[in-house]
Amino acid sequence: TCSKYDISIENGFLSESAFTYSLNKQTEYKCKPGYVTADESCDRPVFEKARAKSDGTWFRLNDRLDYECLDGYENREGHTAGSIVCGQDGWSDKAACYERECSVPEIDTYLDAHPRKETFKVGDVLKFSCSQGRIMVGADSVQCYHFGWSPKPPTCKVRKVKSCAPPPQLLNGKGKEIHKEEYAHNEVVEYACNPRFLMKGSHKIQCVDGEWTALPVCIEEERTCGDIPDIDHGDVKPSVPPYQHGDSVEFSCREAFTMIGPRFITCISGEWTQPPQCIATDELKKCKGSILFPTEGKPSYKIEYDHNTNKSYQCRGKSELKHSICINGEWDPKVTCKEAQIQQCPPPPQIPNARDMTTTVKYQDGEKISILCKENYLIQNAEDIVCKDGRWQSIPHCT
Repeated sequence: TCSKYDISIENGFLSESAFTYSLNKQTEYKCKPGYVTADESCDRPVFEKARAKSDGTWFRLNDRLDYECLDGYENREGHTAGSIVCGQDGWSDKAACYERECSVPEIDTYLDAHPRKETFKVGDVLKFSCSQGRIMVGADSVQCYHFGWSPKPPTCKVRKVKSCAPPPQLLNGKGKEIHKEEYAHNEVVEYACNPRFLMKGSHKIQCVDGEWTALPVCIEEERTCGDIPDIDHGDVKPSVPPYQHGDSVEFSCREAFTMIGPRFITCISGEWTQPPQCIATDELKKCKGSILFPTEGKPSYKIEYDHNTNKSYQCRGKSELKHSICINGEWDPKVTCKEAQIQQCPPPPQIPNARDMTTTVKYQDGEKISILCKENYLIQNAEDIVCKDGRWQSIPHCT
């Protein structure tokens, strides 16, 4: 017999678990990651915070494997993509990427930056304020991305800032605000696209020291929606396909059923928005009362309220009334006296090789912006960036 300890395989190991082998018994061995046998081939390497650009699992001598780093990472050369070559001794390098950092940007002398750190990770936000009573011109916060800081840090000016002339016209769209002859510094104007057109870029522009930030564009959306979704115990008002971007249809519930959700659904980029539900009216859930409601003979928190009941209440120390409506067992909005902390994201980034999106307007949690790449560039990953938890996420690439 032979013992597995009688043989030593440099940079390899026996792939079977037996300790002894009978005469003429064959076994198999494997090479350690990054090593090959004498027939000069390479197995698929182990990726560290990176992914391959091809699907191959076996590579011949001199074959090249291209890889790209995950968002927020870069290789040792400081690039977000690289390549390794299969050689006689295995792969030429590790397909490894490391967490990218942003150093503190160069900023105006009178600009204070918070928080104060030496380096920042991807996703970190830097906020600014001007000292000595100076006026800020530009974005009041920036975010660290895999391509660096964006947008550009602001400046601080001692002189009076300029106002703006009326904002520019948007092709295939229009402004939502009342037309004025003059707009103050930091004043915002919102735009909307005409029916069947989809907005790319920020729907808000801002007057910044006499100049408007970049306009969005409205492009014709060719994707249409399929059949209107069916809802139980409900009907849709007659309409004629095809259903273009921006088209809406209306639902109704049959007798003895109540609609929960929006009456209309809209075709958005080839997909219908969420349809409503039709719930049996006698099965609608009641809402529990709240100690915040005024007393009604007995403690209001012991009272149950029917669907569609509207209640008003007042928080301690506040003069204004708050309102909430019972919708099938849930109060909308939620009954509370806690101040909602609405997180805001910095102005959206200027993504490399994407259309100009220079803006200084901040966005609230949950808002999205659709990205348009420059001509001859294709978008990778999601088309929309999303404001979530105070920072922009799902950043695409234009390649």
